[in-house]
Amino acid sequence: MKPRTRHKAAMLIAAMLLSGCGTTSNGGASDNGGMLTWQQANEEYKATVEDFPFTLMNGDEFPANMPKTQSSSSLYAKGSGEGQAYSYWQCSVERDILDNSQTSPETARESLKQLRKLLDTDWFKNYYEDKDGIVENDVIGKSELGDYSTMRDFYNTDCTWYRQENGLAQ
Repeated sequence: MKPRTRHKAAMLIAAMLLSGCGTTSNGGASDNGGMLTWQQANEEYKATVEDFPFTLMNGDEFPANMPKTQSSSSLYAKGSGEGQAYSYWQCSVERDILDNSQTSPETARESLKQLRKLLDTDWFKNYYEDKDGIVENDVIGKSELGDYSTMRDFYNTDCTWYRQENGLAQ
C-alpha cells in the first residue's frame, strides 16, 4: 500500500473509532444531532462485547470500558462503541497472525480465516468505509499470500489501545 493510502486509511479508522468530532456545551446527549456521548457509546461497546460473535485470541479479554477521549464533551458517531469492540477483536487476531506467521504458518492461516469474517459483519458493512478494499486486499489478502507487511503497519498504527490493555511493547 502506498504510504499516503495507508495514512489515509489509518486516519479514517481513527476518526471512525474515536469520533471525537464535535462538542456540546453541557456535555449531554440532548439535541446532539444523532451523535453519542461517551457514556452512550460505551453502552454500545458493552452491549457489543456482551454478545460478541467471535473469540478473542491469545487469552485476551475485552476491557470493561472503551477508551475515553481527552475532552469530556466529545461526541461519538453511532457505531463507535461497536467499532471499538470490533477493532479490539481485530487487533487480537492480527497479533495472533503476526506472532505465528514465521513459527506456525498453519496457525496464522487459521487466524486469517477468522479475520476474514470481519468483512461479513454488519458493523463492517454499515460503518467501515473501505471502498478501495484495503482491509480485504492489502491487510488480509496480502497476508494470505505470505506478505504481512501491511497488516503489521495497521497493527502498529491502529492497535495502540489493544497493546496498552495487554501490556505489549509500543
